Amino acid sequence: MSEPDSQAPRELTGTVVRGVGLAGSGFLLAQVINLAIYLVLARLATPTDFGQLAAGAVVVLAGLSLADSGLNAAVVQRRDRVEEAASTAVVAVVLSGVLLTAAALAISPLIGLLFHSHEVMLIAAASSGWILIRSFAIIPDSMLQRRFSFLRRVVIDPLGIVVFGAVAIATTAAGMGVWGLVLGNYAQFTTMSVASWVLGGWRPQLRLASVAMWRELVAFGRHVMTSNILVRIGGVLQTAIIGRFFGTDTLGQFRYGGRVTSSPLGALMNAGSYVLYPALSRISDDARRLERAFLRSVRLTCAAAMPLSFMLLALGVPLALVVFGHQWREAGELITAMFAYSGARAYVSTTRETFKASGRSERLTRIQSVSLVLTLGLILALSWLGPVGIGIAISLSSIGTAVYATRAVAPIAGVSVRRITAEIWPPVAASALMAAAVFIAQLAVAPEVHSTAVGMILLAADALLGGLVYLGALTVIAPGTARELREILSHLRERLPWRRDSVSAVEPESNPAVPGP
Repeated sequence: MSEPDSQAPRELTGTVVRGVGLAGSGFLLAQVINLAIYLVLARLATPTDFGQLAAGAVVVLAGLSLADSGLNAAVVQRRDRVEEAASTAVVAVVLSGVLLTAAALAISPLIGLLFHSHEVMLIAAASSGWILIRSFAIIPDSMLQRRFSFLRRVVIDPLGIVVFGAVAIATTAAGMGVWGLVLGNYAQFTTMSVASWVLGGWRPQLRLASVAMWRELVAFGRHVMTSNILVRIGGVLQTAIIGRFFGTDTLGQFRYGGRVTSSPLGALMNAGSYVLYPALSRISDDARRLERAFLRSVRLTCAAAMPLSFMLLALGVPLALVVFGHQWREAGELITAMFAYSGARAYVSTTRETFKASGRSERLTRIQSVSLVLTLGLILALSWLGPVGIGIAISLSSIGTAVYATRAVAPIAGVSVRRITAEIWPPVAASALMAAAVFIAQLAVAPEVHSTAVGMILLAADALLGGLVYLGALTVIAPGTARELREILSHLRERLPWRRDSVSAVEPESNPAVPGP
């Protein structure tokens, strides 16, 4: 049968730009809803509740990322026999979800022993079902991604967050505490899995599934899976160290701080990498186009991510105090200490997508190994500083990983390290100037000493000031980059009418040729 989605869109650059806008708009909507929900939950649940959830779900969260076994990336990158690959992958992923769910349930008593908590053990057992529910949506989501369809970002993600909020707020308000958060996550994963199948429009042809195809997919996906395993090992060890030695209250503060710190990274991952990977996969056999596309991706990713990252350096503590309340001060200190995470990891994510698109997924394992060793080594070395030392360790390890990723990606993208560095330093310098201006401004107005409404207005004013300083500094340091940002924004305004075809998908043309950007 014909596979129209395996061919390239005629205007790939326009597709990517519109895709970034749609994915970014969907993510922004989801984050606005998410912020409102967590504003309420911060006053209904305690840091200990969130800490117990993080401790109990530590293995389950690892299982969520391992359920796909890297097969989702293999399906997106696939250029032939797509239906056979996707049908095989969906069977393998669901079976993997069953096995991982059973394993998480079996391990739950050990989680309780690790944290010396019967409640944590019960949470670990109860949350194990998240893995199986989520596994059903992985391959339908991959098919949406390879077709440049943005239903996942524009509709499914916001819908899941709304359902989570409705259930979690109702149950925690009723006094269920951490169990309300567990139920909220069940509701979210179930809603998103059902919506992926109903709205995605793809159905597997199980007769096409085969062991031979599974082996082909695993040959590519095993490196992605290994990388994911290392990511989750790092997350598990971080949670174990913080929860075991600092307590579940500090673990809850760390999780809240991490949620805020990773939001800029999430914005870039959702608006950029979701589109970047399938786009780079289409042009990976054209060295010149891949080089140009990679450098442009680095330039624009850093121009967008660095100011968001440095903004947290200046506003971490007042942000936590104003938005979440004074019981979350420690989370604000962690936000400030972890500020470099967002910018550095956004850049690293661009190199990751380049490795995958180029068929060099084995490099992911090396990068994640470096990240794991750096993170754990620095956490142990700086733990004497308390929770803030952990935040500093995460910032430093993120920078170190970015340095290693630069050296690793340069020969694959066909560019020099110096050329890549030339794209990174202007946004970093402009962001540092911005952070200094915002820090001085927030000291003058002290948003945290005012009411919540006034404090949020003052925070918004500080952020606006920072944005103006950043754009001014970037225009002086790198006028070409600043001009390109303005052109992209203008292009997005022209191409983002909320039409049915914009939200559902960008349909490929019958002509497989992809002209240069």
